[in-house]
Amino acid sequence: MEIKAIRQTVGMVIPVWFNPETDSGRIEELLMATLKSWDVFLLPEHIVLVLDGCEWCLKPLKRVQKALQGEGWSVVVLERNMGKGGAVVAGIQRLLDTVEPKYIVVRDSDNDHWLSDLPRLWQLARLIESEQQTDFLIVIGRRNALHFPMSFTRGEWERVTHEILLETAKFALAREGKVPNLTYCAFHAPDPPDFMSGYKLFTARSAKFACQVMREEHEQCPDLDLMRYGWEGVTSLSILLNDGFVGEVTRMTYRRQPVTGYGDEASADLYGRQILYAFRRCGLKGKPAQVLFDNAIRRSLLMTQQPQRTVLLEVRRRILTELDAFSELTNDEVRFF
Repeated sequence: MEIKAIRQTVGMVIPVWFNPETDSGRIEELLMATLKSWDVFLLPEHIVLVLDGCEWCLKPLKRVQKALQGEGWSVVVLERNMGKGGAVVAGIQRLLDTVEPKYIVVRDSDNDHWLSDLPRLWQLARLIESEQQTDFLIVIGRRNALHFPMSFTRGEWERVTHEILLETAKFALAREGKVPNLTYCAFHAPDPPDFMSGYKLFTARSAKFACQVMREEHEQCPDLDLMRYGWEGVTSLSILLNDGFVGEVTRMTYRRQPVTGYGDEASADLYGRQILYAFRRCGLKGKPAQVLFDNAIRRSLLMTQQPQRTVLLEVRRRILTELDAFSELTNDEVRFF
């Protein structure tokens, strides 16, 4: 009965981008694995694949579409690369303009987000709606670990980013006499929610809101290029700041991602932009910004390794300088625990 309800109510958006050097057969293999058994959980008209300025992916996608009998899928081809946010917004808009599903799930195209986990995300969304009498929510497919799937460096950057997103939200809400309701994340304490996970379920209401806020914030912060770098952080933070609910269920993940558009060398830029955005959005400057930032990085293992430590401190300098909050860190190498 639940599978039937999921098929009737859930739409799916998959942004697609692979490096042009990726073998066509490998692209086909990953898309095939991502979309296998789609008809168990979804109606064909509820599936939108968005090619993000990567025309070289169209032929392997068409082969997958034929092999899996997905003639009813919607394929959106963007003429230029817009970044994940731009691709997801285009896909959500296509769904909302056509079939108007009650829920929209966003998954990556490399099979890291298993369709078999979808019922659990859907179940938690239904539970939140029932208990809280609201459909303003997102459900995150939380990873068991950050470092194994991505790398030590990127995993640590995500841990720092998660903490800063949550703490900036708490700061902004506290000024209004509020706190974020993390009831549906509590079983993962003491870690913050896995905001950077790309596997998320939105209601139609929260999906519309996410598209709107992405357009507005991208326009407000052109230097951060949030459509390219900020989908996960901007939408998650905005839901929290507007009294929405964030829930989590644990999902499967690769021990090592097969492909990625963001290697270790890009981590500082990817996460630094979202961290700076969070400080701006939540109105943190000066001493509070410096203390909050340093609270997060003091516990990070990035501080124990080179060149990661040097990169992290450079990101700290740039962000805190913009926020009128920069001062040199005290020498922590002579401290005892």
